[in-house]
Amino acid sequence: MNDGRGIDVLESLIAATNRRDLDGLVDLFAADVRSDTPAHPARSFVGRDQVRRNWQQILGAIGDLDATIGASATGPGPTPGSETVWAEIAFDGHRPDGAPWRMRGVTVNEVVDGRIAALRFYLEPVDDAPVDVDAAVRRAVAVPAGTAVDDRPATDSVEATR
Repeated sequence: MNDGRGIDVLESLIAATNRRDLDGLVDLFAADVRSDTPAHPARSFVGRDQVRRNWQQILGAIGDLDATIGASATGPGPTPGSETVWAEIAFDGHRPDGAPWRMRGVTVNEVVDGRIAALRFYLEPVDDAPVDVDAAVRRAVAVPAGTAVDDRPATDSVEATR
């Protein structure tokens, strides 16, 4: 049943994370939770056992982990009785080698009966490399540095521009 309190589940998840309460955290997920990672499809999984393994590693390695929710929004879920909760999440801490461990992004969660039944995970490690947006786009589309890119519309095909 959708009681309109899906955000409470996400807030409980953040609180359990910050308390380092593995059992409390895992209990917020349905036994058959479906976790999809659209940017990294091979990392998707089904089942609370994998949630436990993931968080056991994270909590074991990041001793000073601090989790926060920035913006959030809720709406009706895709299945009867569910609620969708979008949450901007930040994780901060330090790895065992002392290096910062920071993740930022969004999760889209389907909450049913007080548990996360499905989620899409869009969190990524923070990249502090001094790469500006032009260089990042060039790298993403494999344009060599120093190559001139003209002002033709993006709809032109590669063959038409050669």
